[in-house]
Amino acid sequence: MRPTISVCVPTYNGVKYLPVCLESILSQSLDSFEVLVVDDHSNDGTFDLVQEYAARDRRVHLLANPDNLGLVGNWNR
Repeated sequence: MRPTISVCVPTYNGVKYLPVCLESILSQSLDSFEVLVVDDHSNDGTFDLVQEYAARDRRVHLLANPDNLGLVGNWNR
């Protein structure tokens, strides 16, 4: 079944803030949603952190840019 809502979280070097952000999203009462985290080639452990969340919760999906696209490029992806 396809999720009703997609929550997009574009990020770059956001490892410090992502746990609070993702926990807040995942604690919502609606269950039919997906979380799309788009990592803009971070170098602070963001990728690994989101992979851990994705392994624990099927609603979390990680897209990783092979190169830094910048703010608008990452949003558009």
